[in-house]
Amino acid sequence: MILEFENVPFDFQKQRELIYEYGVEDEEPVIFADQYLLDSLDEYIKNSPRWHGFKIEDDPSQPLEKWWWHLNRIVRGEFPEDKLPKHLREIYRERYLKK
Repeated sequence: MILEFENVPFDFQKQRELIYEYGVEDEEPVIFADQYLLDSLDEYIKNSPRWHGFKIEDDPSQPLEKWWWHLNRIVRGEFPEDKLPKHLREIYRERYLKK
């Protein structure tokens, strides 16, 4: 598993969609990777144009349960907390919700 986002050579959102389609979201490595991403999401979004050559965009056509398509809303603290998996809610509250 690669945990340095600047070295990730693919579109994270499409890869996370495959994880969803395979039904392995509750596997420990996926939970760990989700938590790592959310904890570093602001840096990932800010640097994705330099690291990957494209800006991470939200896809409003995707349902909120597919949180990986709404990364900018998460960073801005505009994402409904109850639509995140339970393993991400505390990180979201601590890092992105306005107090």
